[in-house]
Amino acid sequence: MTRRYEAMSRRINMMIDDDTWELLSQIPSGERSRTLNDALREWLKQRQRQDARTEFDSLRRALPSVSTEDVVRWVREDRGRYER
Repeated sequence: MTRRYEAMSRRINMMIDDDTWELLSQIPSGERSRTLNDALREWLKQRQRQDARTEFDSLRRALPSVSTEDVVRWVREDRGRYER
C-alpha cells in the first residue's frame, strides 16, 4: 500500500538494539523511515484496540447486565424519534 505523507513530518532520535539495526539495515535507506512509520502506526492502532477492549471488559464487569429484549426495545424507541 502506497501512502502519501502529509507535508508535516517530525524527526525523532531513538535508540535501537544491534539486532534490530541488523534487520533494519537490510531495508534500503530511502525506505526505512516509511517502513518504521508504517510499523509504528500499525503497532499504535493495535495498542489502541487492546486498550479499548480492556476498557470495555472493565465496563462489562462494572455495569449491570441488559437483556437483548431491552436493547431491541431501546433501539426501536430511538429510531421512532427520528422517523417522525
